[in-house]
Amino acid sequence: MKKILYVMNVEWNWIKQRPHFIAEGLSKNYHVEVLYRYWYNRKGLTLNRNENSVKLSRIYSIPFITRFAKLKAVNDWIVSRKIKKVARKFDPDIVYLTHPNQFERFDNNYKGKVIYDCMDYHTAFITENSEQQRIKELETKLIARADLILVSSEKLRSNLLKDFQEVIDDSKLKVVRNGYNGEILEVPAEKRKGPKYIFAYVGTISHWFDFDILLKSLNEFEDIEYRLIGPVSGVTIPENDRIKYLGSVDHQDIYSNIKDADALIMPFTLNDIVEAVDPVKLYEYINFNKDILTVRYKEIERFSKFTYSYDSYDEYKKQLKLLLQATDIKYDQDSREQFLNANNWENRDSTIEKLIEELR
Repeated sequence: MKKILYVMNVEWNWIKQRPHFIAEGLSKNYHVEVLYRYWYNRKGLTLNRNENSVKLSRIYSIPFITRFAKLKAVNDWIVSRKIKKVARKFDPDIVYLTHPNQFERFDNNYKGKVIYDCMDYHTAFITENSEQQRIKELETKLIARADLILVSSEKLRSNLLKDFQEVIDDSKLKVVRNGYNGEILEVPAEKRKGPKYIFAYVGTISHWFDFDILLKSLNEFEDIEYRLIGPVSGVTIPENDRIKYLGSVDHQDIYSNIKDADALIMPFTLNDIVEAVDPVKLYEYINFNKDILTVRYKEIERFSKFTYSYDSYDEYKKQLKLLLQATDIKYDQDSREQFLNANNWENRDSTIEKLIEELR
């Protein structure tokens, strides 16, 4: 059985994302040890069950220094030192990295395979020039060293080919999109029942969340309400009687918190970060069997048969009116089941396993 050292920057008990699902999925057929960065700010965390008994190890770094670029580099050195130490003891066949900062001072003597799973446009998150350059240099080295490069969207693929054209080998670059977790839910496709039309959001609430469009719509539509579920990162939720914040909930409890919602939303402000994302939440929203209202961008055009979409506030209002008047959800159950069967994490894991077995 191949041994994989899987490294993730996301805290294991953060809202479940791509790294959690892939690590658990790979552990069915490989000996997987997960190294994750411990987050000292525990607010917004959930208790994620370890579905397949993955061995978990924390990486402790210097807390609360994200505002200082030079100290970030120190933390990345600490992380790399831990990776090197664990790798020498565990002796993995594959080191699976999920962020360029994990490649700081990578062990040049390591003879196994390296997989780089790129799930974000990393340099777009950084505003400080020297830090942006440092991460780009690390990503350049990582891409040059990697035996397999996975990306979660076509936009990320094109970004990497453009930004790293001098070192990237196109034959090593594979698109493996996100997916949804678990079985297809046996839940009814119900429409409006209560006095208020409830729009629910599930996921991280950060700087890309478009609060302005919510507040404008609340001023014009008296019979709507927003319910937000998930951790908050770097923003403050506006105070409004019709914006209800429920905090973070365990993954298995999400549906019980949105089952009485009339529609699910993804109200993002478009930027380089968002446009490169294949959003896990849209897969899960479809599994919840409810109408969906989302900002429109190229990467998610393939969801169009399941969603109401907009690219301006005027269009957002138009879609709200259509949703308020609709008597049935937009998609039928056959389409839903077909889509979900083709796009679950089990299928994504199988794709990655095939790519791993092709590594020579």
